[in-house]
Amino acid sequence: MIENWNKLKTSYRSKLFWAWNDDIKPEKIAEQISQMKAMGLGGFYIHSRNGLKTPYLQKPWFDMVNFAISTANKANLEPCLYDEDRWPSGACGGLIAEKYPHLRAQMLLCKNGGTKPENTIHTYNKDNETKYFYTQYHTPTEWFNNSTYPDVFQRETAKRFIELTHEKYLENCGNFKENNISEIFMDEPYYGVECFRFGQPLPWTPKLPRLYKELYNEDLYEQIPGLFFNLEDSSHIKIRWQFHSLLSKLFRENFLQPIYQWCEEHNIKLTGHLIGEDTLGMQCSSSGSNMAALEYFQNPGVDCLTGQRRIPETIKQLSSISNQLDKKTRLAEIYGCTGWDFSLYEQRRQGDMLFALGINKHCLHLGWYSTLGERKRDFPGSLAWHSSTTSQYAKLEDRFARLHAIFEQCQEDRKILVINPTESAYTLLQEQYEETFTMESLENSRREIVDILLNANLDFDFGDEEIIKKYGSVANNLFTIGKVSYQAIVIPETITLRKNTWKLLKEFYANGGIIYFSGTIPSYLDGKEEIKDFDFPTCNPSDLPEKLSSVRIITLTDKNNQQVSGLLHLLLKNSDGYFLFIHNLGYSNFEQLNSTNWRGTPIDERNTNIENIKVNISYSYKNIQEWNMDNGEIYAARNTFSLKAGESKLLFFTNEYIPVSQPPIPLKNTIQIMDSVFPVNLTEPNVMLLDRPEYQDNNGKYHHPCNIRRIDAAIRKNNNMSQRQLPRRQPWADKTVTNKIPVKLRYTFFCQEIPQTPVVFGCEDANAKVYTNNTISPKTDYFWFDNSLKFYQITNIQLGINHIVLDTYIDYYQTLEDCYLLGDFGVKIDGFNLSMTSKITQLNFGNWCDQGLPFYSGSVDYKIKVNPNTSGKLNVKIKASYAKILDLENSNWCEDYNLKIPNNTNEFTLRLYGSRKNSHGPFHTQLQLKYYNPSCFNPIRETFHPLWQLTEYGIFKLDEK
Repeated sequence: MIENWNKLKTSYRSKLFWAWNDDIKPEKIAEQISQMKAMGLGGFYIHSRNGLKTPYLQKPWFDMVNFAISTANKANLEPCLYDEDRWPSGACGGLIAEKYPHLRAQMLLCKNGGTKPENTIHTYNKDNETKYFYTQYHTPTEWFNNSTYPDVFQRETAKRFIELTHEKYLENCGNFKENNISEIFMDEPYYGVECFRFGQPLPWTPKLPRLYKELYNEDLYEQIPGLFFNLEDSSHIKIRWQFHSLLSKLFRENFLQPIYQWCEEHNIKLTGHLIGEDTLGMQCSSSGSNMAALEYFQNPGVDCLTGQRRIPETIKQLSSISNQLDKKTRLAEIYGCTGWDFSLYEQRRQGDMLFALGINKHCLHLGWYSTLGERKRDFPGSLAWHSSTTSQYAKLEDRFARLHAIFEQCQEDRKILVINPTESAYTLLQEQYEETFTMESLENSRREIVDILLNANLDFDFGDEEIIKKYGSVANNLFTIGKVSYQAIVIPETITLRKNTWKLLKEFYANGGIIYFSGTIPSYLDGKEEIKDFDFPTCNPSDLPEKLSSVRIITLTDKNNQQVSGLLHLLLKNSDGYFLFIHNLGYSNFEQLNSTNWRGTPIDERNTNIENIKVNISYSYKNIQEWNMDNGEIYAARNTFSLKAGESKLLFFTNEYIPVSQPPIPLKNTIQIMDSVFPVNLTEPNVMLLDRPEYQDNNGKYHHPCNIRRIDAAIRKNNNMSQRQLPRRQPWADKTVTNKIPVKLRYTFFCQEIPQTPVVFGCEDANAKVYTNNTISPKTDYFWFDNSLKFYQITNIQLGINHIVLDTYIDYYQTLEDCYLLGDFGVKIDGFNLSMTSKITQLNFGNWCDQGLPFYSGSVDYKIKVNPNTSGKLNVKIKASYAKILDLENSNWCEDYNLKIPNNTNEFTLRLYGSRKNSHGPFHTQLQLKYYNPSCFNPIRETFHPLWQLTEYGIFKLDEK
């Protein structure tokens, strides 16, 4: 049987991307590690991030790193490293290109006519115009601290990167194994440019022509035009395939492999992910083959941004290469760019979706050390101590730790291989390929096949041609890649295949293997030799479920005995049986086909519930058990079951008899709430956001109220000071000094009822002077949820109009930020006017933002009365980051739609958790997509909404929208 199902080791738990983004101090390190422990996390990656003041890779940095390591070890957490200042990995914060100028990254550009550029290496006449192809070094940028990214095609770059980073950690932190430092994170390494994306050029390195000649016996200079545009004789197909295959090889062997080998030799595992993973075009333009590159990570990973993208191809690439090369740990950088209002329910759904696709470890993006200034807009939200749901996070971690304990002791079972057409995408890379949609046919063919197979409950692995060349073989009717053998192969639309792949396919088919080409068949081998002996079967993608029925393992059917679409499943083989994890994406079939790249239904809006699911597995078994991932209980499985949108189920098929309890009876009764008005308590003070002050000019005149970020931008422009948005070099690497510019701001609010308890005013300037109604307001030691805010006591609020004047300043780093009033009061919004009303002691059904809590970001405890003679679940709709009935002890997990009422009670307390979204924004962006980045806080023109855009929270009647 599975060991450690309820012994949830630290290694099974998530690690936090711990964003060190200020002047790092021991006491705060200790405090935040203690909070990670309370959250049920397994450890952290120390991640240099925007705003870092502590000198990177210098003694103060390593002093703090060592303190964090020793503190984590005392807490039984795993301290892990990150190999870069910000990202992408490889630049060492710009130090490599600065210290070794010959290692600066280079690029190949094309100039149409005019004066011949320096470093021109080839000219070509096209359409009566001379094309000049020339090389140049990257220009230093703020992002790389006034330096550049290095040339990752030269092996010396990896050597210098290791010397300046990895060996410095070894020198200063000691033996990794002895100090429990298990991993180092590599984040988004790439070519230095993304070939032709967003108008970028091609990457270049001086030895390319020589290596190209050695490998292909052809002159690269003469072939350069074919890299940029199509040639009449179609030779550009061969040229691009050869050129990008060489780039990918150099990137892997000269940069990734040496780092991988160094980590192997020094008992630390390289983890992380590459940039541009999601589409064929993105990956082949930035790293060549994503799957081939992931070979050189001991614990390979993937980035899973936002809460709405559904690109299973991206995740499948990682799980496939890991399965084939027997890499048991597969990491997802998860929850990035989701915003403050990404609930625990949504986090659970995303984690379950990833597990169903073969991911078993999480890197949580993100936990900021500080929220000061621009730091709070660094791809929010902060999932750690800043979140309103921190106290409930361990419930989520316990669940995922149980799943990861299962995964560690099992092996995936799949019989179908889909050839990943990455190298065909090489042949379509040309100038403006994005604008002309040249990749669409490949992308759509691959995506259609993936969706059809998954909707038919036919799981599969991807096969990469580089990996097939190194680890592929055929024996009888099995096609083997590394540790995994397949019985059927599907080939999406392709343009070219490798000769080696073609040879193995022919051998596999001749031995009785199942092969179907389900797109435009390839025309070339190795980009040049035309295929003349095609004799494989073809079929439409829609016919694949029927054609592959002989290799089906799992059947998930409805009451009409039809395959249920919209599910993902993961089959895991154990010595005692088979685990089957099933997850309901909550998509309709149409929504799945329509959910491409950044588009897609957000997680919390996927509402396709599925009833009467019946499972069949092609292997023999006597008993089926259901394993509860939230509390660890095991009981007999029902013959059929239902899955609501976002729900999952873990079943165990076994011949071993194990006595288990009967499954709990599903809640069917719904309980009507007796009243429509609820007494409430707030767990935090209420908030009035102040972000539209009047600005006093040099003549003492106050101007009309304006958004604070607009005011900051205007002052900087008028004083020839750089704007505050990213990119900007790190404070540790910056010697810029600017004068302080005094700023006086006046905030106006109205008061309908004077609060009976103290009110405080919060701003980020610890040395500001604050005047309330012309009276100085003294400082206090008040603390909210981060010490970046400093508070001043407000004692003279008056009925009617009130003014708070803030005397502060800005300079290169000091920015104008939102201010707050905190206390026991209500808030009413009337257009742009904010009024202070009576303390909130009761709420009705509906959005609490409309009932005096528009900017509130804590939790609300509702006192709810029901009929004491019944038991069941609430007949309401809950909108919250998490919901919990406080009267229930040992509550492992509460679903927002399935809140069980305590037996024999007539009153209980329901706590609804809000989020920092309504206190920290973004407030003024009309978001069409849930993608939160720094620019969301500074919207322009059409995307700007003058009024506050807030997230709804509260108890809603079922008939309310």
